[in-house]
Amino acid sequence: MLTYNVAGLPEGLSASRPVQNLPLIGARLNRFDLALIQEDFAYAELLRKHVRLPYSSRAFVRGERYDFGDGLSQFGRDEFDEPERITWASCHGFTGFYFDCLTPKGVSFTRVRLSDNATLDVYNLHMDAGRSAGDQTAREQQLEQLQRLIRERSAGRAVLIGGDFNLTTTDSARLRAFERETGTRDACARLGCPEPGRIDRILSRSSERISLTPKRWRVDRSFVNERGEALSDHMPVAVEFELELAQKAAE
Repeated sequence: MLTYNVAGLPEGLSASRPVQNLPLIGARLNRFDLALIQEDFAYAELLRKHVRLPYSSRAFVRGERYDFGDGLSQFGRDEFDEPERITWASCHGFTGFYFDCLTPKGVSFTRVRLSDNATLDVYNLHMDAGRSAGDQTAREQQLEQLQRLIRERSAGRAVLIGGDFNLTTTDSARLRAFERETGTRDACARLGCPEPGRIDRILSRSSERISLTPKRWRVDRSFVNERGEALSDHMPVAVEFELELAQKAAE
């Protein structure tokens, strides 16, 4: 699976060149079984132009809204319900501090059908950016909100969480506390990856019915244009999982 912040703000505001780059990104997503996307804001149709994966979340339609939605999209080979979108109860920054409150960032939740009797809970998120005290408080409260969601919706279930956490190595204690509370584990830490400070992360938790074992973590550096320039201001993080279904789940 892959998690990728695609810098899909309007041209001039984006840190990238989304009109040119999003179709290229979409074509490269076809190599993955599951792709969790952040900042799919202004050009949803361009991102989907070359995606051939059979299942996709609906494209955001701005209409008369002043904001660009939560920017969270999901693509995959296995069927999933249209994700439920939950806006963060706390954010920091209307006129500065990365302007996180100007659009309803949050987390999406859905279940992926692995077989007729086995589903996997998937959370896709984008947390507040910035290093100010207000930004850090907002992220702490967002993690607490996510903990409650997992406790309420995923008790006893296998879980995948991917997204732009905006947590660096200085936030490691906060991330470890979240892992303890939810029973999840960051694939990067579990595999001893070479870049533990990356803010784009994939966490997982197994259950009695579904075993999820991360086997390989990598930064996918194929997401570049013909000149070798990155297609976003983030590089995507990919994790290969070994997935096993208990017999009663597979029957």
